[in-house]
Amino acid sequence: MAKARRWNLVEGASRVGLRLGGPLARRTRRGRALPKAGSSKLPATIHTGAAAVYVPSCTNRIFAGSPAAALVEVSSRAGLPVWIPPDVEGSCCGLPWSSKGFTEANRFKANEMAARLWEWSGEGALPVVIDAASCTHAVAEPGAGVLSEENAERMGKVEVLDSVAWAHDHLLPWVEVGRKVPTATVHPTCATRRMGLAPKIRRLAETLAEDVYIAPSAHCCGFAGDRGISHPELTASATRPQAEELAAAAPGGRPFDAHLSSNRTCEIGLTRATGEPYESVLILLERLTRA
Repeated sequence: MAKARRWNLVEGASRVGLRLGGPLARRTRRGRALPKAGSSKLPATIHTGAAAVYVPSCTNRIFAGSPAAALVEVSSRAGLPVWIPPDVEGSCCGLPWSSKGFTEANRFKANEMAARLWEWSGEGALPVVIDAASCTHAVAEPGAGVLSEENAERMGKVEVLDSVAWAHDHLLPWVEVGRKVPTATVHPTCATRRMGLAPKIRRLAETLAEDVYIAPSAHCCGFAGDRGISHPELTASATRPQAEELAAAAPGGRPFDAHLSSNRTCEIGLTRATGEPYESVLILLERLTRA
């Protein structure tokens, strides 16, 4: 519960730890795939004229490889600018606690998030965009009895959108993809599938690549919240079949030109499994819609 109440301090300490201790840890077998630290600075945005509130997930605030800059840029390019609340640090969907059975801490963070979203969205006047599928799912479906009656009523009036839905439904019609990469592979995460967004992430990828491949075993990566950091054998076991399928399907024996997903921890686990750099589909969308 103490960590839940001081999550902003945990975020900062995690970045410092990854920055200072990461290089040494990566020399070991167990720590070689430890992710690098993200930036402590989020992209500059303004509230006036924003089309949506953008809440970067805590994983994307801690680890390198965040799609935040890409999402802000491509949203602006589409004429739908987003606003990142200045007090977003420390916010969390509650998943790090609910996934471990810490119900009290989860309830605290979920209700705190609901109250913040109510305020940030102008009591539901603006939609909220979240850039990690598992976090979007946790906010949109916190579970029975997690939210207070007041916060449950409030969240019923707030539109929560995953970044995949935001990009597919709202941004794609207003940007032009100047060129496509030849090949891409996509990993629809567990939460992406549960929210019914697997077809949309595939269609996004098909807009960005000439040929798109989804491995037959592309289901759960085994990262299990944050357990994949301390227990990399979980992701190694869960993703081994997918890594083998990707190696067999790679065109001409060459790696795919893009490796895409929509959740940073899943991307970290898949990078470990395949040795190829997985990134958010939003990053490729921004890259290919530059003038």
